[in-house]
Amino acid sequence: MQLMDQSASHLLLKAKDGRGQESPHRIHGGYANATGAISLFCDNVVYRINFKNRTAQQRPSLNPGAQARYNAVEPGQTFEYGGVTFRRLSEADIEEVCASGSFRVSARFI
Repeated sequence: MQLMDQSASHLLLKAKDGRGQESPHRIHGGYANATGAISLFCDNVVYRINFKNRTAQQRPSLNPGAQARYNAVEPGQTFEYGGVTFRRLSEADIEEVCASGSFRVSARFI
């Protein structure tokens, strides 16, 4: 399942306690919901980004229907799933998030 063409952006993540070294995670794509909440696709994990608390919470992957809608639009375009509008992030959007600094992995799975 290909999530984005050729992203070279890396999200820097720290351990749950915020200690230790940051480790880069390659980002393959992502989306924003109507309220602006951002989710980023790493290799086998999706992280929802919380800018206020500087955390990344692990989320479930898109289901096949949502994934098909996501794949059908170009980066920067919107798509609908379940009556909700989402925007597929562009490479510039992803680079902006990744350049904003590191995030602590949240222990809470949503």
